Amino acid sequence: MVGVGIVHTHVYVLLEKIVLFFIMGMQLLLMIRQILQDGDMALFDMGAEYHFYGSDITCSFPVNGKFTSDQSLIYNAVLDAHNAVIAEMKPGASWVDMHKLAEKVILESLKNGCIIVGNVDDMMVERLGAVFMPHGLGHFLGIDTHDPGGYLKGLEKLKEPGLKSLRTIRELQEGMVITVEPGCYFIDALLAPAMEGSNTSKFFDREGISRFKGFGGVRIESDVHVTAGGCQNMTKCPRQVFEIEAVMAGSPWPLN
Repeated sequence: MVGVGIVHTHVYVLLEKIVLFFIMGMQLLLMIRQILQDGDMALFDMGAEYHFYGSDITCSFPVNGKFTSDQSLIYNAVLDAHNAVIAEMKPGASWVDMHKLAEKVILESLKNGCIIVGNVDDMMVERLGAVFMPHGLGHFLGIDTHDPGGYLKGLEKLKEPGLKSLRTIRELQEGMVITVEPGCYFIDALLAPAMEGSNTSKFFDREGISRFKGFGGVRIESDVHVTAGGCQNMTKCPRQVFEIEAVMAGSPWPLN
């Protein structure tokens, strides 16, 4: 059980304290060794293999077992984006559109939480979503955790912030297995230029966003199978705030 005061390198899986940075267009994740403190959020990105096929699941949770109001705000923003995408997934759906849907849901939640202000459609035009979710929405899953096939011959990567990190821009097809992993992060290296940018500074509530300095981030990742009539989420773990708090308090999963 992960808890306050545990050094994360003593945990068998890796605990991520989110720090993203970019080198030559490559998105990298920096792992920081630290002692877990009361009030911290933890993020586990992990999976297991079964008959050589991989899985990839991310869970975010407070190490003390109780969400604060701000932690709930960001967590539910990401969960709403995760659920909105899965509800729209079906053969023929554009993965680019799914990514933009996740961005829009997160931006709407941040606006409702008085972290950003203004018209969400205008934010989408200015690619503000990429400031909070700089990575792509997901990747194919198979024998390789990051399975190939994202860019078939003739498909070129997009160049816009956020969209350029997509691991595929294909339309979904029946039988595909793909991860859905939206996230929301507060990364100084991305926020600072956006808060000073001529086209984006107007969107930030300085007082509201200041509460999240050092917050890190939240990501929720599920493994999803595209079916003829929609999709099936194959990931069965606590997702709602009340479920996570109950399980961390010792309740068995699934909850009765």
